[in-house]
Amino acid sequence: MKLTISVLFLAALAAAQLTGKPQSPGKRAPRLSFVESKDAAGITDTDMFDWQKYVEAGQSDRATAQARRALHEAALTREFMDGFSQTKECDGIVFMGKGDQKPDFTLQIIVDSHDTPGQRPVWVPVLRDLRQDKLNSLGDEDSAKQAARSICLAIWKVEDHL
Repeated sequence: MKLTISVLFLAALAAAQLTGKPQSPGKRAPRLSFVESKDAAGITDTDMFDWQKYVEAGQSDRATAQARRALHEAALTREFMDGFSQTKECDGIVFMGKGDQKPDFTLQIIVDSHDTPGQRPVWVPVLRDLRQDKLNSLGDEDSAKQAARSICLAIWKVEDHL
């Protein structure tokens, strides 16, 4: 029963993404994915990155530092994906996981000060249009949802000019 509900939920999410912005006949929905790199996650938590480097320089427990950073970045990824799915400007954009298909855009997000008391969180998305081989730094945003909105608006702007 849980499996059936999960499958139906994922199908509804996919349908919502594909029915968002109307596409021209013969034109497919833009595809977005995180940058795949051995050196960088799709979302980098700069606070934890700096802390990990500090721990490693002091010859402390490297594995613990890496695990803690991975947990923080996984939480930020969930926060971003929630913002992406709740933002109407992202309707019609397909966010891809790892797979055979090539995305049209790749995304790297750098997050700073999100867990520092008294500091404004800063989400800095960098969007790459793979078809035109162009990088777009989109400024900085205060939240995952605002970052998702600016990313999706940038993608639709590119799509409108194709």
